[in-house]
Order: sequence, then structure tokens, then C-alpha cells
Amino acid sequence: MLDTSRWPELTLDVLKDVHLDPKNVRLETADAKVEADIMEDLFVNEDALSLVEGICKVGYLTHEVPVVIKRDDKHIMVEGNRRLAALKAIQNPMLVPDYASRVSGLAALLTDRSMVAKVKVMVAPNQEDADQLVAAIHTGNLRRPWTPGRQAAFFQAQIDAGRDYSDLLVRYPTIDVRKFVFRAHIINLFKSVKYHDASLTDFLATKQWARGLSTLARIYESKQFLELTGLSMDSDGMVTKAVSEEDFKEMATVIVQGMMDGNINTRSLNSVNSPRYLQLMRELAAIVDGGESATVVEQVTDAAQTVERGTKDVESGTGAPEPGTKQAATPSPQPTGYTTSPPRKRRPQRYLDLGQIRPPASYPQALKLLLGELSVLDVQAYPNVAFLGVRAALEKSIKSFAEGKSVEIKNTGNCQNGRVQLGHALNWLLEYVKANGPTHLKQVLESVRSGKLVAYTTTKDALDAQNHNHHFCVSPDEVIQMWASIDSLMRYLMKP
Repeated sequence: MLDTSRWPELTLDVLKDVHLDPKNVRLETADAKVEADIMEDLFVNEDALSLVEGICKVGYLTHEVPVVIKRDDKHIMVEGNRRLAALKAIQNPMLVPDYASRVSGLAALLTDRSMVAKVKVMVAPNQEDADQLVAAIHTGNLRRPWTPGRQAAFFQAQIDAGRDYSDLLVRYPTIDVRKFVFRAHIINLFKSVKYHDASLTDFLATKQWARGLSTLARIYESKQFLELTGLSMDSDGMVTKAVSEEDFKEMATVIVQGMMDGNINTRSLNSVNSPRYLQLMRELAAIVDGGESATVVEQVTDAAQTVERGTKDVESGTGAPEPGTKQAATPSPQPTGYTTSPPRKRRPQRYLDLGQIRPPASYPQALKLLLGELSVLDVQAYPNVAFLGVRAALEKSIKSFAEGKSVEIKNTGNCQNGRVQLGHALNWLLEYVKANGPTHLKQVLESVRSGKLVAYTTTKDALDAQNHNHHFCVSPDEVIQMWASIDSLMRYLMKP
């Protein structure tokens, strides 16, 4: 067992008495024998400059004692090379010429740089023991890193203890205090919501929620979300929002439900142009003002895509004229109320609107995953896959609904032999709705079940054909029409 309590301690001059380790595993430069090369490597590849900043603004922290060994009658730093490089640079900035001005500027913040001219170290008895310690520190995970939520909670606790936001900015000059305080306020906003579904409140106390805070950050840090909610933090650390409490409650419900179901995560929100992100923004905009803000979301997306297309056009030679080519004259401004360009063509719908389809916690995870995947599937690109997904979602939702009522469909007379299929499920559901309501769903079920409609693709027969008939296919519009025809039914099935 390693016992460092018996290792002697020394105080050494950082420039004269202790040397950087050329065998340091941090180094990108192999066999760096000259100390100047090691210094440069640690500043370029290990950001030793940020450590210089921390020492000059906060102070040299002594809770971890660097470790040296005697090698060729010299004290060589085996644990703490980055700190030693920072301390050496503070004493002599010209040891890192490319960073000299910045180091000098930071060192000027010290009242007396001689205060960090010496460093206390432990002396390891041999290289083997030193290697064992280094391995334990850097590969053994002895120190548990703080999660984003824990980082935010630390600063929230500071505020709750009575410290002003401005005091925290001074107290922690090298830390992005604003980011953590804002995150703490946002987390508290979501936790303070009185959700209709108690399972959402319970979810906020789980490890899954804590692990998902990076997902939440992708939402609340986005420009579109901030514009929709009006969330902002002033110079005193106070957070305000423009949306009403009821609207924020609905928005929080959509977000937390999606995180709990697993279809809102860092993968599905990997960019502000990802399908799930755009769908989420449309759902939130619909809550705020009935969808008017969704136009803003679409405009932002269109602008980004236009810039991207323009860049590609220029790169390919189609977006800008060749040098010397005469350009068309810029048309004169037209009087107000006139336009010289045709109206913009309406963009086709690319994704099914599953914003209000929220399966309860008791429904199988397989259904939740299917709905999540269906919500981000590009219908224009994959209409037949989407149609299959709609069929599967409808059948699984009816079966989940029946299971929630403690009903076995195969025992209701709707399925005499074999597996319960979509037709059996629809027959049972029609009987259930006729007996229990709501009455408006009878016509919906009859139209889907009958197969006698003009719009054939909105029928059960078409759904079965897509699953079994290898000659049958659908268009994107037919998928969207099918989903629209069962939207009210799907919403009903989500409330067992």
C-alpha cells in the first residue's frame, strides 16, 4: 500500500532547484530534453496559461502538494509539471516567448511575485512509487467530478447564503459565474412548476434528470428558446421571463416529458437545425402564441440554410460572378405595397406533429422509443418507413391503452386464433368507445377501420397493405394525411 505520509517535504526555488520532467506523459513533444521546449509544450498543448491566470487572480492553492524525485542529483517534478511551468513563467515570462506579454500582464496583478518563487514539494523515494501515485491520481478516478447540476447548485448555495451575484464575480474571477448562476435559476424554474402529471415531478428527482442537464442546457441556451420565453438575467443575477406562468408550465411539461421519454436528448438535439430541435421549437411556439412564433423559428432556420446554400454556391462557382463579368444592375426600390418577386412557395411538411402525443409512464418503453423515432423521421425522404411507423404506433398504442384498462383484447371475442393484429385492436377499441365514449371518436374509428373511404390511404386496409403487400407504396402527403386522420385518436389513447 502506498503511504505518502512518510515522504519528506522540501521547499524549493522554482527556477533554480526543481526541473520539469522530460518523461512527463502530458508532453506532446517526445524526448524533449531542453526545459524551454517542455515549457512551450505545456503552454501550447496543456493550457498552462490558464493556470498562470488562476494563480495570479486567485492565488496559489496548496491543497495538493507536487511530487519530485531525485534523478541525476536533480529534483525532477513528476507530479505537478503544469503548475511548475506556470510558476516558472511568472518568475521569468521570457521562458515562454510567445506568451511573455500575457504572462507579464497577469503577473502584474500580484503584489509580490516572490511570494510564488518557491514551491513546497514531497519527495518520492523512487520512480516506482512516484509512478504508482501518478497513476492513482490520473487514472484511478479517486476524485469524483462535479456534474453540471452540482456545479450550478454550488453557486446557487452561495446566493442562498446571502452572497451577492457581484460578490461572486469578484470572488471567482477565473470561473464563468454567470453561466452557473443562470443554470441554477433555470433548474429551479423547472423544479418549481406544479406539473399536472406527478410522474414528471418525480422525474426531476432522478439521476436520469440530473444526467440530462446538458440536454436542458442545449435548449435554454439557444437563441430561439430565449426569444420565445424572454428569459434573461440582469447584472444583479436576477432572472426574468416574458411568458406567463401557465405558458411556461406547458413549455416545461413538453420538455420534461420529452426528456423522460428519451426522445429529447443530446443526440436528437445535436444542432439547432436537427429535426427534433425544430419540432420542439414549433411545439413551444404554439404554446406561447398559438404558433405565430413558429414563423420566427422557420425564418431563422431558413436564413441559416440560405447562408449555407450561398456558401456552397460560391465555393462551386454558381453563387458569384467571375471576375470581370458584368453584373445585372440592382433594381430600383419599388413603391411600398409592390413586389417584383413571386410569393414564396410553401415548404412541404417534413415531420409529423407528435407534440401532443405524450405516452404515460405506465406505457411500454418500446412504444415511447417508437414515437420518439417517428417524431424525428423526415417524411419527405422516407414516406414508406414513416407509414409503417404510423401503423405500428397505432396498433401498439391501442394495445397499451387496453393493457392500462386491464383488458386482454384476445379474450374479448375480437381475435379467435393467433396474435392480436391491428384489425382486432381497432374492432375492440370501437366497441369500447361506443360503450364508454367519447362519441366523436366512433366516426374516426369507423373511417380508419372500414376501408371504404375515398381517401384509401387513411384506412386500416391501406395500413395493412403497407405492411404486407410488396407492391404497395405511399407518398409523403399520404403519410401526413394518414397521421392527421388518427391524431385525435392517438391523443385519446395517451390517456388511459
